[in-house]
Amino acid sequence: MVSTREVSVDDATTVTQMVGALLTELDASDVQAELDVRLVAGLLAMKERIHGFLGFVEERAVGIIMVAESISLFARGSYGITTELYVVPDHRSSGVAMSLIEAAVALGTAKGWGQLEVGAPKQPV
Repeated sequence: MVSTREVSVDDATTVTQMVGALLTELDASDVQAELDVRLVAGLLAMKERIHGFLGFVEERAVGIIMVAESISLFARGSYGITTELYVVPDHRSSGVAMSLIEAAVALGTAKGWGQLEVGAPKQPV
């Protein structure tokens, strides 16, 4: 069974490892080289602008979704952007990603976001 919980600054190491694994899969080594625990902790401290959820199977963190809040005219106010979504390979197709997306949608609903977009890290051309 999959459970989710919101990330905190205390999760900076886990967030860094998971986003690093995502960037490795995307071959975005230039971005990954700049990713460190102190940077991640600083960003996670910006609780009004960045949010995330970890997905767990038993006690093991097996997935992550990160969402940033933005504002635009086309969205008629605030909206969310999914910036990272990653599930460890041995837990893919097991409902982890859907649980993480549902957590992000619930957050957006609570915050009154008009929509939730999907973004992706820059990939090599």
